[in-house]
Amino acid sequence: MKLLHRDKVAAALAAFGFAAFLLAGQPFAPGAMAQETSEQQDSGLDATLDQYQRSGQILYHKLMGKSGWQRGQHIYYLKCWICHNDNTRRADPQGAAPTLEGLYKRPRLITGEEVNDAAVAAKIRNGGPRMPAYRHGLSDADIADLVEYLRERCCWDEQNPPRNPRYRYP
Repeated sequence: MKLLHRDKVAAALAAFGFAAFLLAGQPFAPGAMAQETSEQQDSGLDATLDQYQRSGQILYHKLMGKSGWQRGQHIYYLKCWICHNDNTRRADPQGAAPTLEGLYKRPRLITGEEVNDAAVAAKIRNGGPRMPAYRHGLSDADIADLVEYLRERCCWDEQNPPRNPRYRYP
C-alpha cells in the first residue's frame, strides 16, 4: 500500500513540474534575451553580436575591425598565415606556400597572371594546387578586405606579430 502511495506522489510531482514548465512560457524565446547597451551599438560590430562573445566576432571576422585592411588582417591571420609564414617555409622549402609580403611589388603570381586585385581575389576564391578555395568560406566583402590588407599593409614581422586587441596591461 505504501508503494502505491509513493507512485501517486511521484506522478503528481511530475505533472506539477510539467505544468509549471508549460506556464513559464518559452524560456529561450527572443523576449528573454538581454538588451544591448549603447556601448555595443557604438562599437562598430553587428548589433546581433555580443561584444564579449569572441567566437561570434572571430566567426564573422569582426575582431580587429569592422571593415577595410584591419578586418583583412584578421582574416589573413585566421585563414592565410598558417601556410604563408616563415616557419612553414623553413619546414618544407620545396612545397611551402610563398610569402605574401610584397605581393603587389612582384610582376606576376606563381600561376603567371599579372598581380592585380582581380587576379589575387580570383586566386583566393578558386584556390589552386595545395591551396584551398575560399569561395564558400569567405564572402565577397571578406575577400575585398583581405585583398586590401595584402595590397596596403601585408605583412607583419614574423617575430613581432600584431598586438592582441583583447589583452589589457595590469
